[in-house]
This record gives sequence, C-alpha cells and structure tokens, in this order.
Amino acid sequence: MLKRAYDWCVSYASHPAAPWLLFALTFVESSVSPLPPIPLLLPMCIARPDRAWFYAGVCSLGAVLGGYLGYAIGALLYDSVGSWLIGIYGLQDKAAQLISTSQDYWFWVLVTKGLTPIPFKIVTIMSGFLHFDIWKFTIGMVVSRVTFFMMIALALRFYGDDIRIFIEKHLPLVALSLLVIVVGGFFVLPLVL
Repeated sequence: MLKRAYDWCVSYASHPAAPWLLFALTFVESSVSPLPPIPLLLPMCIARPDRAWFYAGVCSLGAVLGGYLGYAIGALLYDSVGSWLIGIYGLQDKAAQLISTSQDYWFWVLVTKGLTPIPFKIVTIMSGFLHFDIWKFTIGMVVSRVTFFMMIALALRFYGDDIRIFIEKHLPLVALSLLVIVVGGFFVLPLVL
C-alpha cells in the first residue's frame, strides 16, 4: 500500500492539477490541518527535479497565505476555533504566559518554527492570538517558510537521484521517519514554546 501511494505521488507530479493540490495542502497546513506537504513535495520534486524550485515556490506561497488564515483564526476566532486547535496540541496553559512575555522574542519563535517540520499552524494561530505585529509576522513567515522549502528543493534538485534511490530502497523506513517527525512535532511543541 505504501509503495502504491508513493508511486501515485510520483506519477501525479506531471498532472496539471499537482501544483494546485500542493498549494492547497500547504495552505491548510499553515492554518488548520496537521498534514504536512512534504510527503507530496518530495516525490513531486524527485519525479520532476527540473521543477523543484517551482514546487518549493508553490509551497512557500501556500504557507504564507495559509499563515494569514492562521493569524486571523488566532486574532478573531481564538475563543472558539483557535483555542480548540491550540488545545489539540496541549498548549492552553502556555497561552497566557506567552501573551505577557512573547513580544520581545516572538519573531524568533516564528522564524525558528517555520524552519522545522513542527506544525506551523500553531505559531500562526498564536501570532494572531498575541496580536503580534503583522509586518514582523509577514517577514518572519516569508523568511522561514521560503528558506525551509527552498532548502528541500535545493537538496532534491542536486541530489534527487540519490535521494530517490534511497527512498525507494528504504520506503517503509522513510515513511516511518516522516510519521515520527510529524507526530513527534506535536509532542515537542509544548516543550519548546
């Protein structure tokens, strides 16, 4: 089943709708969904290394625009949707503490979290909840997410064949590693905020 899913992602890379799906997945990952775009981005870049920069750009745009939705959820809907999403990650107790202490260092929290596979929506929602300066939010989000996705594209552009061979040879291990990173991010997040 895992091999079929991987093969579908690789074959889907040439489909005209693939960039739209990648954009949508990245958009919702930055605001409401726990599913990261990396499981789709990797096979697409491996299948089409000539389009790796384009795919990274699609992810960057989706992440930034989705980040604004996350910010709006935090700023306007925190009492309902925002607190529910923050509650999923067990960060309710830290929210009040963050309000009083975060303005001095929140930009660096935003940049640091944007450079990792830790769920980015938590940072975007909390930025809105904290009413963090929208311009600093934009700069931090653009710098971190563009850098994150471009680093992936760079690696896949130049080492795509080696990475593809490794992934195909060790697909269960790679899938498990991605799962551990995504699920582990949910447990690590309360420790680092």
